Amino acid sequence: MKAWLSGTFFLLVCVSLSPCQDGIPKLEGIVDQRDYEDSINGCAPASLLNLLKFSDPDYREIYDSYVGSTDGARIRSIVNRYFKGRPSVVYPDRRRWGVHGIEGADLVTGLNELLADHELPPLNATYLERGEKETRAAHIQRCHDLISTSLENGVLPILGIRSYIVRRREKNGMEPVWEAGLYHNVVVHSVLRPPSYTGFEITVLEPYRGIATSAYLHREGNRQAFRALKGLEKEENWLDGEPFLQIVAPDLPTVRPLDLKWSDRIVIVATFLIGDF
Repeated sequence: MKAWLSGTFFLLVCVSLSPCQDGIPKLEGIVDQRDYEDSINGCAPASLLNLLKFSDPDYREIYDSYVGSTDGARIRSIVNRYFKGRPSVVYPDRRRWGVHGIEGADLVTGLNELLADHELPPLNATYLERGEKETRAAHIQRCHDLISTSLENGVLPILGIRSYIVRRREKNGMEPVWEAGLYHNVVVHSVLRPPSYTGFEITVLEPYRGIATSAYLHREGNRQAFRALKGLEKEENWLDGEPFLQIVAPDLPTVRPLDLKWSDRIVIVATFLIGDF
């Protein structure tokens, strides 16, 4: 990864409870990825716009500078300028925009180029895997603190989440094997409560349907190991054990594969964060 990847650190931040009912704010105008008619995989640029629109005024000014009758037009303008026409930092022989959307590293690169064009400092990005010697409680606290720090600094961070499923396929001799599922981006609007021993609750701006909803980041409840990727889908990037916090998010349907069977094991994890931390 590039220099914008953060190191591991601890910072205790107090976040006030939301005054809204059930902690979910009543927000108008959340960017909906479906307004981008060129592709169904527009969660990354839609979340980029939600970061700009709902963060501090300097970021809101950038959102307002994109003249267009709809957010779909704004998404198209950003995708065309910062992603479709520029080389990927992940796949040097490709562009940043692909059939499956935008990789996390390419998303933060394009976002920082956009910020530089408006004379704002770059944001940071980090994977959220648990450290080799990090306790589960410390892992929860660190993920909470990274998100809270960005919010305190006036930047609503982009959170990348991904599903993983155990499948039995003929190519693997019908043995159970972990497979990567669907990746999705949301923007964290607030932390509803301080972290507990098991996890913490957040409010997110969901770009699919343009809604605010709650999600709960938590440790593996049954000490049952799973596998998940740190970065690209390469064998050496698969992490074992309990590598990421899982996420309970009933209102984020796009991260759940449509062909799930009752017998399939699935986990949904929080893997990547972009913000000011």
